[in-house]
Amino acid sequence: MVEGPTAKLYSIMINKALLNGVIEDIYVKSRRVYIDPKKLLGHRLMLSDTYGKNILLRIDGYGIRIHLMLYGSIHIYEADEELKKPFNRVRLLIKFPDRRLVVYNAPIVEINYFRNILDSLKSNLGLDPLRREWNKDEVLKYLLKNGDKKIGVALLDQRIVAGIGNILRNEILFRAKIHPERLIKDLSTEELNRLIRISRELSREFLRIKLKKRRLRDLLYVYNRAGKNCKICGSKIKFYMQDEINRKTFVCEYCQRNRPSLDTFII
Repeated sequence: MVEGPTAKLYSIMINKALLNGVIEDIYVKSRRVYIDPKKLLGHRLMLSDTYGKNILLRIDGYGIRIHLMLYGSIHIYEADEELKKPFNRVRLLIKFPDRRLVVYNAPIVEINYFRNILDSLKSNLGLDPLRREWNKDEVLKYLLKNGDKKIGVALLDQRIVAGIGNILRNEILFRAKIHPERLIKDLSTEELNRLIRISRELSREFLRIKLKKRRLRDLLYVYNRAGKNCKICGSKIKFYMQDEINRKTFVCEYCQRNRPSLDTFII
């Protein structure tokens, strides 16, 4: 599953290669086409940005939203370069004068007025750690409204915080010294503020590592490290699938203590 920083990396790549390019042709295979794609022809790509895990293309007043989820990918080709994947996997192809933007296997490709796309995302998603409007006080309110949720479940709820995926969820909780099974209402204000701060810092660091083309494993303290020693205290990292979300969860029982018993969960 693409996380917010990876989506941001794609948007930066698109800006570098295609910003201000004029759209000469477009092909789209999607049920979320709300305006005639041909209306985009002759218009320039004004901006590529993200909101959570969504990649946004702004083309004057029009917009395209792309969500890659688990199997989607984006490639930029030279004008006469052969596609590297079969055409039946193409969900969006935009032809610019000297390059083509191709989206493969994306479950969501939406074409709409840009304002409609952005308003819908803001109405349905929480704040994004990588956007300028991130506000720690507002995020705290979102969390407190969901006090009966386990914090490990809440961090993957895009309505609370947009852009956090399973890698970030595990690493944020570890660095915040909070066990994923704890309820939000049982966390102190200090713990919640620490979690919010780390959510933004780690999302930015994730993006910096991607931009430098470094190995992501340099960032990982617990994710996919089951059975290995904790880099902080030396205890064994434990693994289980958290209820409700059924996602891979990694914990250091010492560093993330003050939690309910996990005796029945640990694998």
